[in-house]
Amino acid sequence: MSDVSQTGDRLSFAVGLEMRGEMDRAISAYEELIETGECEARVRKHLGNLHLRSGNLRRAREHLTRACEMEPANASFWHDLGVVHYYLADFDRSVECTRKAIELDPDLILSGFWLGRALYHRGDLADARDVYEELLQRYPNFTIANFHLGVIHTRMGEEEKAEEQFRTVLLKNPEDAAARHYLEP
Repeated sequence: MSDVSQTGDRLSFAVGLEMRGEMDRAISAYEELIETGECEARVRKHLGNLHLRSGNLRRAREHLTRACEMEPANASFWHDLGVVHYYLADFDRSVECTRKAIELDPDLILSGFWLGRALYHRGDLADARDVYEELLQRYPNFTIANFHLGVIHTRMGEEEKAEEQFRTVLLKNPEDAAARHYLEP
């Protein structure tokens, strides 16, 4: 990589490798950038996401935690760290991180989705329900929220409310097998 001299060029080179699916080379290129100390937070975000995609969750957590420490006002970093904690089944930490992301950027819709998922798996069904209801008020076409809200209502024993959510999913996507599963006896 010595032929790539400027940091911006080296970052573009690493991103290009990542986009072409050359994960090992991309990881090496990003790690070389970290050694320079330039763009370190952004580079760590890329490394964290590469490790997440490759299933190396602990390395993903390490890089994304460091990115959040370096740029604590970056909602995207907190969102990604929350997703990693979710996949590590550390739902308490996932809730903390996704809430921080939403605090920094209330329009980060996917953080709301992951917050709802973490609350659900933590057993906070009422809070998860509230998150999905709020998402649907703001983004009525976010169909996956209807589905998860239906699952939550089912778990809470609110069958009529659950059925309403699953029917909404089928209205938006008649081929949705998962929603159909919940409606069929």
